Amino acid sequence: MSLDFPDLPVTDALPEIELALGSHQVVVVVGETGSGKTTQLPKLCLKLGRGREKQIVHTQPRRLAARSVAARIAEELHSELGELCGYQVRFERQA
Repeated sequence: MSLDFPDLPVTDALPEIELALGSHQVVVVVGETGSGKTTQLPKLCLKLGRGREKQIVHTQPRRLAARSVAARIAEELHSELGELCGYQVRFERQA
């Protein structure tokens, strides 16, 4: 699978984050709002083969955020929502 990473502030740090993910169980990434952490890090984890059966779980504090983040990542993966990327919120699931 070929993954595209748009030109966002976090994109420059992806090689360093990839190294950290390879040698640490927990990695904390801090960056400005809008830097691409939310949308690009799950794609990086997918690229690295992380996750059970290539499933990456991404949490968001609000239902609307969960839906919109999942839709955005699915769009960037050129897939339908629920194929490679979905969401689950209270009583609703798109996976």
